[in-house]
Amino acid sequence: MRIYLFPVAPNPTRVRIYLAEKGLELEQVVVNLVKGEQRSPEHRARHPLGKLPVLELDDGTYLTESLAIMEYLEELHPEPPMLGRTPLERARARELERIADVGVLHPIARIVHATRSPLGLPPVPAIAEAARAELPNGLRRLEARLAEVPFVGGERPGFADCTLFAALGFGGFFGVELDPAFERIGDWRARFAARPSTKGALAPPS
Repeated sequence: MRIYLFPVAPNPTRVRIYLAEKGLELEQVVVNLVKGEQRSPEHRARHPLGKLPVLELDDGTYLTESLAIMEYLEELHPEPPMLGRTPLERARARELERIADVGVLHPIARIVHATRSPLGLPPVPAIAEAARAELPNGLRRLEARLAEVPFVGGERPGFADCTLFAALGFGGFFGVELDPAFERIGDWRARFAARPSTKGALAPPS
């Protein structure tokens, strides 16, 4: 198997962190979003919408969408568990990942692409303003979660930790900084950044 991705982009980054947390070594192939390589016929054959990441399976078929890729790999490699062991644990893990995704990553991505889009999209102040107003809602829920456990995933990292770290890193790279009022998230971020899994995960493309 091999994974197609682009550094810094949040969806590929959360998969890269997941792979490192699991100790899985897959060939990583860079598709340069800034240069528009995602629109090439070669990549469209992998993903008709020209998105990343894409997992190429051993039979030559492709799996798209970061969460689907992570869940597939979790089925193949359940240890150490990052999606829980029981039905309720897995449901909670998915719930938290969606909060990190919809409540944090999506608003940050909208702010970035409406202000300093690396893809060259035009600034849209109204979209950025609406996303900035929405962002604290998701952060508050995760701040409360981190009052109970060391990681968003619980006693050890889970899918939500990968998503949240990728989201905050993407935002920080383009000037969307975490409000210091979210002290627990700030502390968690510093601790998570010290894990080997995150080394180089947010490095800009060479």
